Amino acid sequence: MKDREQKKGIAVNTLYTMGGLLWMNAVLQIVVTPLLNRLMGAEQLGNLLYITGLVAIICPSVGQALNTSRLVVRRDCEVTNGDYDWLLLLFGVIGSFVALVMSRNSITNMAMAAGVFIMFMLTVFRYYGDVEYRLNLNYRRYFIYYLLIGIGYLAGFGIYYVTGQWVWIYLTGEGAALVFVGITGKVFHNFWNRSRFFSTALSRGFFLMLSYLVTNTTLNIDRLVIRQVLGNEQVTWYYVTSLIGKTLVLLIAPINTIVISYLTKRKERLTRLQYGKAALAGGIVSFVFFLACQVGTPLFVWLFYRNLYDSVKGIVTVVNLAQILGLYSAFLFILVLTFTDERWQLGIQLAHFGILLAISIPAAKIYGLAGFAYASLGANILRVAAVIILGLVKAQNGKESKDEYR
Repeated sequence: MKDREQKKGIAVNTLYTMGGLLWMNAVLQIVVTPLLNRLMGAEQLGNLLYITGLVAIICPSVGQALNTSRLVVRRDCEVTNGDYDWLLLLFGVIGSFVALVMSRNSITNMAMAAGVFIMFMLTVFRYYGDVEYRLNLNYRRYFIYYLLIGIGYLAGFGIYYVTGQWVWIYLTGEGAALVFVGITGKVFHNFWNRSRFFSTALSRGFFLMLSYLVTNTTLNIDRLVIRQVLGNEQVTWYYVTSLIGKTLVLLIAPINTIVISYLTKRKERLTRLQYGKAALAGGIVSFVFFLACQVGTPLFVWLFYRNLYDSVKGIVTVVNLAQILGLYSAFLFILVLTFTDERWQLGIQLAHFGILLAISIPAAKIYGLAGFAYASLGANILRVAAVIILGLVKAQNGKESKDEYR
């Protein structure tokens, strides 16, 4: 009976998590971005997507990495809010400043620069803030958290329509979530009080941040490389083609959230057999997602970006396959993270990033957008193979001691 109730709880929590993330991203990708495309055009939208690409690289690399690190470290150390709030502020400011410098050519005045910097900082804190509900397994409030972000995006779009300043879309959405967690949670309480485990939080969180930085740079490298090699308009083309695949990544994110929340609450590590079964299940789900992308992407582009349909239809399959392999490797990394050192993940991610960067730039120069897509696919195949092998080697019999784990 207890086991049945636990399974029911996991299923309900997964639905809450999926529902919140899907709502937030549906508002952004099905309502806000297509409307921005109509009002701005592909060229200006490509410029905006470059900045939000930096948001997608920097903000989760700090906020989400520290979020996940806290879940993992709590099993071994009694860390406090202040341990992670200090790190959040420190690395958030550094990351936001770097992103602001990188986007300087896309910013027209000081007021916009200030708005973009605040947007980066709010998004960093928002990515971390949902750890409040992951720590307590309160996924009903987790759902409300993301529900409010979507509502905030809609309200912010209304402000943009009046003022012409797109940054309000994100300021309003991210701010709404932080107000909610400030009212209902305690994760930002005792902000400045650190524990004796601060150095542990710093060292393990730092390695995970580096790993997330490499991962997120890889996931969004299309906006960086394509903009530099092919221009803003083709940034929009690739973004639109990959959007369904990237949105389906959101369906794996709730599963990852549930998996790591529950696995880090128990003391036992995954055995090799358990890891193999989970990897197989993830592969089957990923294949189903690929089929959904093959149907959904052409339909989505035709409905919401009809002016771009002829330009992107030839690269749909290879882009979808690359995206799905990316989400599959993200799921595998979450499993492996529960029984290996964070540095293994960082090493694989660095190798993958180096390979992708080395082959995507010349491929894009020679073969255009299709060349970049095939380069991304090849690099993702290698990453999936590497993380599967790592998991099978490191899982052993699931009897690693804490000393071995560290």
